[in-house]
Amino acid sequence: MGEIVALLQLNPTIGDIESNAAEIERAAALAASNGASIACTCELAICGYPPRDLLLEDGFVERCQAAASAVQSPIPLLVGTPIDSGSERTKPANGAVRVGPGGSGEIVCRKQLLPTYDVFDEARYFEPNLDAGLASASGMHLGVTICEDAWQHVGDVPNDYRTDPIEQLADWQQGGGPLGLTVNLSASPYHLAKEGERAALVRAAAATLGHPFALCNQVGGNDDLIFDGRSLVAWPDGTVVQGPGWCMGVMLVDLEDPSSAGWLPWPEGECDPDCRCAVQMVAPGDEPAAPDSGTDLLSAVTTGLGDYCRKSGITSLVLGMSGGIDSAVCTVIAARAVGPANVLGLSMPSRHSSQHSIDDAVATAEALGIEMLSIPINELHNEAEEALAEELDSGDPVAAENLQARIRGMLVMGAANARGSMAVATGNKSELAVGYCTLYGDMNGGYAPLGDLYKTQVYDLARAINTDAESMGNPPPLTESTLTKAPSAELAPDQVDQDSLPPYATLDAILHALIEDMASPESIAAEGYDEATVAWVEDKLNTSEHKRWQMPPAPRVSERAFGQGWRQPLAVKR
Repeated sequence: MGEIVALLQLNPTIGDIESNAAEIERAAALAASNGASIACTCELAICGYPPRDLLLEDGFVERCQAAASAVQSPIPLLVGTPIDSGSERTKPANGAVRVGPGGSGEIVCRKQLLPTYDVFDEARYFEPNLDAGLASASGMHLGVTICEDAWQHVGDVPNDYRTDPIEQLADWQQGGGPLGLTVNLSASPYHLAKEGERAALVRAAAATLGHPFALCNQVGGNDDLIFDGRSLVAWPDGTVVQGPGWCMGVMLVDLEDPSSAGWLPWPEGECDPDCRCAVQMVAPGDEPAAPDSGTDLLSAVTTGLGDYCRKSGITSLVLGMSGGIDSAVCTVIAARAVGPANVLGLSMPSRHSSQHSIDDAVATAEALGIEMLSIPINELHNEAEEALAEELDSGDPVAAENLQARIRGMLVMGAANARGSMAVATGNKSELAVGYCTLYGDMNGGYAPLGDLYKTQVYDLARAINTDAESMGNPPPLTESTLTKAPSAELAPDQVDQDSLPPYATLDAILHALIEDMASPESIAAEGYDEATVAWVEDKLNTSEHKRWQMPPAPRVSERAFGQGWRQPLAVKR
């Protein structure tokens, strides 16, 4: 038997330094009691990632470093924490300290590479380091890296860094003696295309270094960013072990026997019933088994909403239920995130609402066991139309449609305020991209679970929801009518979305090309899409930016989401 390394895959709460430290201590004790001789946390585990402007507050970095250095562990433990520079004119470092037997807050690493692309803005807060991270534990030398420090080695980052910390550690071994292990304390955000990228990363690093390489990743949701965990260890021959996604736990790995790797769910006895809780063995040359995309999306958005509520002290949710696919899927996510007893659905039919939509909303509420109130809005709608009769008669017909959305938004917010709950916005990325949403109406809410999912992905998610329910012996919460009827906002007689939008399969493909691929309209049209349709979609994307500046946070599941990774000017001439 060789050294047993423990990767503490935890879900820290940003700013809750004392609780995070206590959680690290308990997980380290569990690892030690199960035979681990070395352990490490994820990146900035003591304060949670990303702490953003908390790092600028007076004394915050010092409190973090002091708490990390005071962590008690029966085994050598590397703790991710901001590191004070000791100078008012120099920014802190993103680093790691060693605690436990033989160490008490010894600084072993300062992050070298600071990403400033996509959702990252680390150069705003940290000073980059120039030297490789090194530590000693359990009688062997360790290389220590932090997240981005390893990604440069596989060329998957757009920044033009001047150094490669993995190569630096490999060079150090030539004169400094062999390393037995290199670890990476990571807060690697989730997106759908990420699966397989981390396995390639740890394999490349292990091959270059000639010894095992371990990556401990954060799990859970922090605002718009979500972290899937799936911590890994790789060996120079290409063998990889990968921990499960979407759950906290401790992964134990014998450096001389990959096949004995195990998983300890955390907290003990409180494992989520949806947790897969298994370490995946990946042979050299193979790829990790890809999770079902629908199931993975369901875990992702549920984690995002659930952690946003838990970490913000929100215990109940309110949302409108129209009987459409988006509100039905959001209702399921809400029930999974905070429990059915803590969700209120409002059915708010107007003169344009179809009976089948009303029935579909009721069926979903009954299948989930949530409370539902029916509040017809005809009277309010009529009064609003009368008050604005002159304007509506001569104005844009969309104004009359938006009145209904805003009345519903007012009622949802009123119910949420009355109950001390949070309103949930139900819009999806397709709608937000082209402005097919109403400010102060259906965009009302504190969180938008579907805000980074295209409409076609919402249908994938819906099918995964029904499959999951049926596999557990429960009735599917989404009716066949919800899944198959033509999407409609039902704000005008016999209205369907395709009256004013391209078919969603076409719209989503064009939007994906414009947003994620950053392709030109000309190149998209060259792929066979109608040139006028592409131009229309691009125009709507550009002119709807003001709405997206006012959208609630949404869990990021794509490679380029609206929010931190999408920074467009408002007043701009294109």
